Amino acid sequence: MDQVEQKFIKKLGKCIAQLRREQRYTQVELSSRINMEEAALRRVELGGTNPTVKTLLKIASGLERPY
Repeated sequence: MDQVEQKFIKKLGKCIAQLRREQRYTQVELSSRINMEEAALRRVELGGTNPTVKTLLKIASGLERPY
């Protein structure tokens, strides 16, 4: 993964974390709501993994955001 991709994935994770906090969900609450392991959600939010489209759709649905 090159630097541009890494930067994008980190920014995406920060946006997800911000949206989660705006909805007043903890990582535990959101991960439970979308049937995802808390550690996996944490990795997405920290930019430590490249989430699949399916994962992004689950997160968007859990945050009640249109896609």
